[in-house]
Amino acid sequence: NGFLSSVVEQCKAAMCYPDNGLPIMIYGPTGTGKTLLANTMYDYALHQGVIESNSRFVSVNCSEYANNPELLTSNLFGHVKGAYTSAEEDQDGLISLANGGVLFLDEVHCLKAECQEKLFLFMDQGIYHRVGDNEKWYKSNVRIVFATTENPDKVLLKTLMRRIPMTITIPSLEQRGTQERIELLHNIFS
Repeated sequence: NGFLSSVVEQCKAAMCYPDNGLPIMIYGPTGTGKTLLANTMYDYALHQGVIESNSRFVSVNCSEYANNPELLTSNLFGHVKGAYTSAEEDQDGLISLANGGVLFLDEVHCLKAECQEKLFLFMDQGIYHRVGDNEKWYKSNVRIVFATTENPDKVLLKTLMRRIPMTITIPSLEQRGTQERIELLHNIFS
């Protein structure tokens, strides 16, 4: 009912947009509830029946892959046996695991340009290759939620930002009204 009421309405719209929702960027300072909001969006989509009850919420902290874009690519898209030295069997990626659900890419500002570019085809058409297999196409229907503490227009490729039609800003705790902060404290203690 407070400062986040318009944010909540935007998140609802993104989750319910036909057919697979709209990609959404959540931007705000550390500690303002970006991950909580992404989880709540997933719960809302489940409750509204726009995703199946067996769908998953898959969270990826992109900062873990900031210096290893190849590992992120393999973890997101999966790989085939022999794709690289330690790839001893075919492996599904997180995009496959999130099929029908929500993929949450937190700290997306940590992704190098080549990683951002690898998301383009998937975001545009819902198809991808596993690492080491450029012949077979895989498909996944995933609602994508991005989050960052950095200004997305300054740290992400413009071509990626064009594919994210909705950016919402979560105000810092200092920007929220006194009554809302009191209610937050009350809920924490409860």
